[in-house]
Amino acid sequence: QGGGRIVNMSSVAAPIAIPFQAYYSASKAAVRTYSLALASEVRPFGIEVCVIMPGDIATGFTAARRKSCDGRIARSVAVMEHDEQTGMSAEYAGQFVARRATQKRAKLICTMGHKYALFVFLMRILPTGLATRIVGKIYAS
Repeated sequence: QGGGRIVNMSSVAAPIAIPFQAYYSASKAAVRTYSLALASEVRPFGIEVCVIMPGDIATGFTAARRKSCDGRIARSVAVMEHDEQTGMSAEYAGQFVARRATQKRAKLICTMGHKYALFVFLMRILPTGLATRIVGKIYAS
């Protein structure tokens, strides 16, 4: 057809590594990096790539989570569960993805949710050590 768009789903956990979610953060960072490399590879064929990084979305996932943890991990999971339960609606997330998939020109990296876009921006401008300590205090105090 002479062109198209690939939309990949990452997470704000890619640029903001979450304690006790190392594998999740690493896999979402891999999707983001893969998408950046892929964009250059497919551009000559008229194909665009868009990677979407959503923040917390309120779904049934939180209630279905099985956990067996205590101490710091339990406190971290409690913060994550609160964020998930008060996150953006699944309807908003679906509409956001649909708009990015069909708009004339999509940004290569899109952060879903204004609050999360601010967090990603702060992670980019703050010294890495400071940013990591802040995230650690939120999730692993």
